[in-house]
Formats: sequence, structure tokens, C-alpha cells
Amino acid sequence: MGRAKRVLEIILLVGILAGLFISSSTPYGKQDIRGTISKFVDEGTVSENWQDFSFQYGKKEISIDNNGVAGVIEFFLRKGTHFSVFAILAAAWYRVLRQRLTAMVALPWSAFLSLAVAVLDEWHQTFTPDRTGQVADVVLDGIGVSTMLLIIAVWSLWRSRKTR
Repeated sequence: MGRAKRVLEIILLVGILAGLFISSSTPYGKQDIRGTISKFVDEGTVSENWQDFSFQYGKKEISIDNNGVAGVIEFFLRKGTHFSVFAILAAAWYRVLRQRLTAMVALPWSAFLSLAVAVLDEWHQTFTPDRTGQVADVVLDGIGVSTMLLIIAVWSLWRSRKTR
């Protein structure tokens, strides 16, 4: 692997970690996109069709009644971002660790380090105004991490069998 590629992988990892830190340091009010969502969504129609939609996340009920249409859409966008960013973080850890370690060692370390970042990220949010750290978010982050590392493991196994 070329030196430039290795450096770029490390820069990507550091960039993701910095982005998470900045995001966790930003109060919710500065990240709130419900107003923007309301401009693009016909809330009346969505509210009629999804009136009875509700579920528990952490210790809160997520519903049109409690959160409004824009709030529910924002919830899914935020949680989709959690899943995606931590999946990408796991891949970035794997790529960096794989520079020096075997795949069988890099995979569990990527999981451990990504989950450690998830826990620290949620803890960090407890110090940010209008933010809370949630165990449910760490679980969601862990699902993103596990999904990505499973994809990497299956892909690696498939590639190794294909080359035989």
C-alpha cells in the first residue's frame, strides 16, 4: 500500500473523529432542522396518514403527537446519521489498523475502538447544552459498527475464496 494512501486513511479517520467531537459540542438548537423540513413536507397529509404511528426510543415515545411531523422526520435523519457515521468510522478504523495488523486482529479492534468512541461521544454530549447522552444511541452506533464490520468480513472472505 502506498504511503500517500495510508496517510489519507489516517486523515479520514481523524476527520471523522473531529467531526463527531464538533457535532457533540454543538447544542441541539444549532442543529435543529425541523423548520427546514417543514418547508418541504406537507405536514397535514403526513399527519393524517401516520396519526397512530408511535414507538419507544430510549425512554421517550416518538410520535407525530409528541414530536410533530418534522420532529419525527428529523429523528429518523439523526438516527440514520448515527448508524451511518459509526459504520463509516468502523471502516476507517479497520483500514488504518489493517495497515499493521491482520484482518482477524483488525476487525475486533475496529469494533472496540468504534464502540469506545460511541460511549465517549454520548458522554461528551452530557456536557453540551440541550444535548443528552443516551444508551440507545450507543446501541444504534454499535449496530452500525457491527453491520459494517460484518460486510467487511464477508467481503474479505468472498475475495479470499475467489482468488483461490
